[in-house]
Amino acid sequence: MTNPYQQPSADLMPEGSPGDRLLQINAPRSRDIGAGWRWFSDAWRVFKSAWGTILLALLVAWLLSMAAQFVPVLGMFLGFLIAPFLSAGLLVLLYKADEQRGPTVGDIFTPFSTHFVPLLLVGLIYLGLFMGVLIIGGIVGYLMFGDSLAGMAESVAGMDQGVMPPDMAWMNLALLSLIIMALMIPVMAAFWFAPALVVMGDYGPGQALKASLVGCLRNILPMIWYSVIMLVLLVLAMIPVGLGLIVLLPVLVVTYYSSFRDIYTDTL
Repeated sequence: MTNPYQQPSADLMPEGSPGDRLLQINAPRSRDIGAGWRWFSDAWRVFKSAWGTILLALLVAWLLSMAAQFVPVLGMFLGFLIAPFLSAGLLVLLYKADEQRGPTVGDIFTPFSTHFVPLLLVGLIYLGLFMGVLIIGGIVGYLMFGDSLAGMAESVAGMDQGVMPPDMAWMNLALLSLIIMALMIPVMAAFWFAPALVVMGDYGPGQALKASLVGCLRNILPMIWYSVIMLVLLVLAMIPVGLGLIVLLPVLVVTYYSSFRDIYTDTL
């Protein structure tokens, strides 16, 4: 049986870029818990190699994301649809920086011309799953905590009729939030590496979402350790009036590339 995640090498950049080749993408592998720290150290190495270009590209990506949010009515939906393109574009830039292939800010726009349809489908599926979680959460909230939440709303509006003590209502609201967060975790895991798999491995949308979910599930421990380290570094970066965030936040973005390369290739 052939491996459904195995992909042949292919051109990463548009035609006319001889020698530019994709990484060889493998089935997602389990990494040891120490990988959580290695992703940071490798990200720092990549960031130092082209820090100016990376910072400028991140600024452009952030401005595009903000501009999409301000589009009337469609702003939230555009945010979901543009996210896969920006994630994939940053990955292209970081790959070129890592391989010393002369990265430019324009690299973040490469996926718009090379993988437009599959990335758009990834965004649409992600949006659909996100809305599905919210609908399920709303149904669960109505069935389990309907009276409580109604009582809380009346209390906030100054019309409390003693349906349920406010403290209990707030506890139920917190529980509902936890339920929605639990439902959202597999959705986020499925999306996390999907844009990278589309642009680096020519995966189809469904295949990319599945491989991303499997990769995250196989690396829960290093991702937990990664999250702990991230929280500690964020606290430390805030100490000098938050100036450390200028360096830390871009490095956190680069850890996305490092973790992807560690999990799906043999080259980290």
